Amino acid sequence: MDPRSIEALFLGSQTNRIDAKGRVAVPADFRRALETGPTRGIYCLKGLYLPRLECGGGDFIANYLAEIEDLKHFSDNRELLEEHILGSVRLLAFDSEGRVVIPEDFRQYANLKERALFQGRGKRFLILDSESAEKRIADTRDAAREALRARTSNGAGR
Repeated sequence: MDPRSIEALFLGSQTNRIDAKGRVAVPADFRRALETGPTRGIYCLKGLYLPRLECGGGDFIANYLAEIEDLKHFSDNRELLEEHILGSVRLLAFDSEGRVVIPEDFRQYANLKERALFQGRGKRFLILDSESAEKRIADTRDAAREALRARTSNGAGR
């Protein structure tokens, strides 16, 4: 991976305050990673696994679209993914201060109240309730360390 592509990844975590109108500042590093695309905003959808929001740029949606396009037309799996991903994604536009308005139904789904944790996941990022996310991260730190240790001790890290 060349250094330029690393700069376009979503890395690290940052917690920002959500105001009464549902506005929250997207971290500057994440906004810079989005500058490679033509859209001034983020694509956001409700996570399928946990109460969280999954977000990214145009390539984030393009990756999902490519996965869906590989499925047979009219198949149950294709229908499900089109409905829950393509049918529910929202483009959240940046204001002049780099903030987006998270729709009320998205905030309720992800249990977002006063603070949102933006967590980089490489080609995408998550928006999570900061309190529950920080607790989950602390609770799973040992398991993550063991997963890495198991990977490297099995020779898979070479």
